[in-house]
Amino acid sequence: MNSPVLPDRKDKWRKRFKKPFKLRVLGSTQPARHPQDGWKNADPYPMGSWARGAFRALILAVCPPSPAPHLPDVVDRIELHVRRLMRYMHPLAARALWIAIFILDWAPRFAFFSRHRLQGLTAEEGSLFLSRLGATRLHLLRTLLTGIRGAILSAYFDQDEVHRALGYAPLPFISERRELRAQLIDQAARKRPA
Repeated sequence: MNSPVLPDRKDKWRKRFKKPFKLRVLGSTQPARHPQDGWKNADPYPMGSWARGAFRALILAVCPPSPAPHLPDVVDRIELHVRRLMRYMHPLAARALWIAIFILDWAPRFAFFSRHRLQGLTAEEGSLFLSRLGATRLHLLRTLLTGIRGAILSAYFDQDEVHRALGYAPLPFISERRELRAQLIDQAARKRPA
């Protein structure tokens, strides 16, 4: 008696999903801040209008208040920086960060802190709420908040104005990287057959 041959699961998956998932990282031709660095920036991670509004509210709530440097277009710069960073993340990590933005936007209503979402709160109220949320017992919410804060604050502290205010000048490291890059390009050019 012959047993029936069961189809391979991979074959079923391939039939259902004809196109394999590919992360598209499209490089922008214009370097953003330091054109001598030679890096190409990725296009920003796609977000809808509400996600961008929620993310901008999070940026305002997380950025340090005065006497920290207040930049005129800080929200735009940080949003662009983090959305470009999200393009380099694993697709699941980028989506998890996007979901964290959604959860944290609605968290003031779920926590009975306010009848408004985070977008409807002022920067001070949002900051107060996030600091209370950081002390909650729910580990998942604290982890989501830590991820968002880390992404936003790393972008904030990477701004030139903040570097000047802190007296931080990473120029020796950057100049060493530029010299190494130029050496590697020269070596590669010499190895190429004419």
